[in-house]
Amino acid sequence: MRHDRPRHDPAEVARLAVQRRVIATKRVVAWLVNHDYDAVETMIEVLTGIEAHGNWVGSAALKNGEVADEYVVACSDEDWYVKFYVDGDQVVVNVWSCCWDGAVH
Repeated sequence: MRHDRPRHDPAEVARLAVQRRVIATKRVVAWLVNHDYDAVETMIEVLTGIEAHGNWVGSAALKNGEVADEYVVACSDEDWYVKFYVDGDQVVVNVWSCCWDGAVH
């Protein structure tokens, strides 16, 4: 199911990211580490850049039933694709994808 507007407030996402309230899938962490990035710091940089440098590309239902927002974010001379949702129970940003835009992972 696609949605016509972002489901999660970019300012709230940035606030949670600054507080380091971010979790990610093993695949996301492995991709970042394998490309010589500090996984936590990179996700924080990308998530805090959404409001100023992000372009929302859509929202999609995940297999776990949550709705994730998808953005392309200009960050550190790269365009990054990020897919996430805010987990209301844990009040964290749950990152399902974070890589260069167009990269296979």
